[in-house]
Amino acid sequence: MNTPTLLPDRTRLVCRVLKWLALLILVLMVAAYFLLDVSSTILDSAWEGLQPHVREDVSYSEGKKLLLHVLAAIGYFSLTLIVIGAARVFSVFQKGVVFAPAAVRAVRFLGLTIFLFAAVQLILPTLMVLGLTYDNGPGNRALTLGINSNTVILLMIGAVILVIGQILTQATDIAHENEQFI
Repeated sequence: MNTPTLLPDRTRLVCRVLKWLALLILVLMVAAYFLLDVSSTILDSAWEGLQPHVREDVSYSEGKKLLLHVLAAIGYFSLTLIVIGAARVFSVFQKGVVFAPAAVRAVRFLGLTIFLFAAVQLILPTLMVLGLTYDNGPGNRALTLGINSNTVILLMIGAVILVIGQILTQATDIAHENEQFI
């Protein structure tokens, strides 16, 4: 049995355009990371948060540099996962079908990526400072903890989209059940 197209053509066109826009943004983000040395900018922001007497004791071993660049990459590329999630949602909806397992997976993936991005942004500054100062002498180690409203809002948005994904799962099950009666 063929699944009917549930979204109007105009909505499908908008989703198609937004999918390609999201993919273009993804390519630009990846290119910017390597061409603009984003990793160093992220590290500089962690460095600026240290007290001057703590900075004096920081030494950069190759292992520490690698750790800090990996943390910076995780922080940056967790944002690209959101763009990938959005592209998936637009790709599914451009086909016009809302109540399908692919739509459920795409919406849930988007919610999960937003939630994970917010969680990473919540712990990343602490991990960066710990990575910078873990081998400092006593009294010159640092620990930073911070929560900002943007991160809390992103956590809530991710959770809401995950709940919407669960609701869409139930709606898909109901739609599939209704198809069996027709």
